[in-house]
Amino acid sequence: MQADTFSLEFDPQGQPLAIMNFGLFAALPSSNKFQTVCEEAFGGRTPEKIAVTGAKILIPSRQGVYFNSDSSLCTWEIAKGLPANAFVQHVVPDPTVLSRVWALVGAGDERSLYLSEDQGVSFSVRHQWKRGTAWWRLHVHPTGKLYVSGPGLVGPFAIGISVDEGKTFKVLDPVPDLADAQKTTTLVEVSASDPPRLYFGRDTASGRDEVLLSQDEGQSVKSVLLTPSGHFLGGFTFGATQDTVYVGSRAALVTGKAGDGALFVSLNGGVSWEQPILSAASGPRFRCLGFRNGHLFACGGGVDARDAAYLAKSVDGVNWASVATMSQVEPPATCMRSMCLETTSWLCLSYGVCPEALPDAGPGDAGGPTTSESSGCGCRFGGGSSRSSSLLALALALLIQCHSRLKSRRAQRDELVRLKVLKQDSQSVRTVTAK
Repeated sequence: MQADTFSLEFDPQGQPLAIMNFGLFAALPSSNKFQTVCEEAFGGRTPEKIAVTGAKILIPSRQGVYFNSDSSLCTWEIAKGLPANAFVQHVVPDPTVLSRVWALVGAGDERSLYLSEDQGVSFSVRHQWKRGTAWWRLHVHPTGKLYVSGPGLVGPFAIGISVDEGKTFKVLDPVPDLADAQKTTTLVEVSASDPPRLYFGRDTASGRDEVLLSQDEGQSVKSVLLTPSGHFLGGFTFGATQDTVYVGSRAALVTGKAGDGALFVSLNGGVSWEQPILSAASGPRFRCLGFRNGHLFACGGGVDARDAAYLAKSVDGVNWASVATMSQVEPPATCMRSMCLETTSWLCLSYGVCPEALPDAGPGDAGGPTTSESSGCGCRFGGGSSRSSSLLALALALLIQCHSRLKSRRAQRDELVRLKVLKQDSQSVRTVTAK
């Protein structure tokens, strides 16, 4: 497995928080370093999107919703009130009430909406849909409207809208202009403007992803942007106003040259777009996008994807400064080291991001001079005879390799599970349609 970015949020202090495919990169106060928070601390799998509200980071999982119970991110708890067998698909803070958090929850072929009034510490059920209805995404508008989207009950793509805080939903199933079952559609974002604009992402048969826009809540949808040939959609974010929209795309096959990524900018809410800004050879390739305090942030894939950084920022979309590289990353903190053995070992072996030196092993067996040896990951193995140090180094190297293989296998297994869920949703849609 290679380190990669999923998405980007901003922590309670407004600093970038990178959601990685193995955990989080959390900015350390008063430094340019990032602390690794391993995924073992919150259920063992990192979702593609998380949420931040107040002082809490909320992470949806197959066990429920995890939240940090301290600012050091050393301790994580699981929210109360959600069903034990629930898979939380999406968790979204309410922009109108700070204490409110909404969660879209799946259990088997049932989908339910849950509400928290205490920033994600506990939840209660708000709405349950008819068995077999599939929803993937949840958005909350500043007017209080709730939007759910996914295959719905008929499919292939539907939208549900609530104007009474989730008690009832008016469902458009299918969305007329998005009824092509051969194309996968996602509701990417809902603008905070009133009336809201709905932005959809969809793949096409030509191998070029597209962005579609609706200004009447799905009654009519228009294609407004096509990515370059061979590109698929990456990041999406609004700028200083809701009229400024940024969309990123990246090539399916990375060449390491300029143009592997493209940044699109609209100044009128997505109705029209400027000429794309092509990425430099060093990236970033716009895996995700975010905007804060006049800066546009973009995600890269690091050295494995030929990007100079995992996070970079810019004021013009052309010139980029690295924000987070592997050289700025610290291993999991000591307070969570015991639960982060797998990630700690993998980071050390793969990228040289290793814990502090191990304690000195003491004098050698034969009373000879103490020597210092290092493993290939840069970890220091204490002094002692070359034989004892070599055995210790070998033991740790084997342990690291074992954990790395497990991590890679789990990543493959998670992808198979994701594909299986998509297949089941697709099959249920086809079955209902046939009836």
